[in-house]
Amino acid sequence: MSEYQYYEFQAIDRPLTTKEQDTLQALSSRAHITPSQASFVYNYGDFPGGPEAILAQYFDAMFYIANWGTWQFMFRFSKGLVDRTWFAPYEVGNAIAVSTTTHHLILNIEIQEEGGLMGWVEGEGWLPRLLPLRDDLMAGDLRLLYLAWLRLCPNLAGVDLEEDPLEPPVPPNLGKLTPPLKAFAELVELDTDLVAAAAQASPSLQLAPAPPLEEWLPKLPKAEREKFLIKLVRREPHVDLQLINRLKELAGAELATPSVAVQGQRRLSALVAIADDVESRRKQQEQAAAQQQRIKELEALAPKATQTWDRVLDLIQVKQAYAYDEATKLLRDLRDLAQHQGQLPAFRQRFERLKDNYSNRPALMKRLRSIKV
Repeated sequence: MSEYQYYEFQAIDRPLTTKEQDTLQALSSRAHITPSQASFVYNYGDFPGGPEAILAQYFDAMFYIANWGTWQFMFRFSKGLVDRTWFAPYEVGNAIAVSTTTHHLILNIEIQEEGGLMGWVEGEGWLPRLLPLRDDLMAGDLRLLYLAWLRLCPNLAGVDLEEDPLEPPVPPNLGKLTPPLKAFAELVELDTDLVAAAAQASPSLQLAPAPPLEEWLPKLPKAEREKFLIKLVRREPHVDLQLINRLKELAGAELATPSVAVQGQRRLSALVAIADDVESRRKQQEQAAAQQQRIKELEALAPKATQTWDRVLDLIQVKQAYAYDEATKLLRDLRDLAQHQGQLPAFRQRFERLKDNYSNRPALMKRLRSIKV
């Protein structure tokens, strides 16, 4: 398999200037640059310069995937909108790490999959699905960080983590993942049974209705109102969030802070054990549902059994592989129907006559011998 690396950057808070676009275009002749986005694909070679530095200077989000088994996500936040202490309980060495620049905080999540990624790898289209997670983090929704820890932990236990690490704080609503969180879980191949196990300790939280903040606008000092207007005219990022937080402060409401999480109390081994139980029960339910569906199909087939036998004979006369395959499928259905109705001996007798009649057709006989009665 050839090498594949895909980098995509997204500017959210402000568009890139023409000069900035030219600077980025100079990094690679194959780069695709717009005022809000940059993407780079490499089948050999590597990204010139550090992607972290590019993000810190120009962009607010980055996604990277390599077919040897790496996913990387980075988000840049204005320092006044998030608190580094929110993320601290979820940091894991370099895998989930926070760094700072003069004006920004940068969250980096890097997941390595031993043995590489299986099948076709495609990076394009993922970042737009993941971008809402940045807003969620700014609003104090830390489910992404818990899911990232959950994905990383089994690979890092005993290496970068203690042998049986304790889970970090469990954020609410892990049992009700949003589409962006589901996209993240799908992309990094996160075990859904492990998520369900973790969600058992996650409280269900209903968001409180937002206070009528517009009523507090007149109470904002005139000088401060003008300051917000100037920021708006200058198109400074997140003026809306800054104003909302200030009005909440005046109203006595809570600012954007992480939703109340449950202190982690389970070891990794306990989560894995719960996940095994979840998987077992899920498979039992799926098997029961499949059996019920099969019974419905067989009961629908029952009134058409005679016509189905006729259809089998017609298909055999075609003497083509596709017709033999369809006839074999219908015979399996008829066998299952006979078993369901307690008439398997009658089916067996008719089936044996069929094999005797067409014993001179090797391709057909090979298929018929695969039907166990």
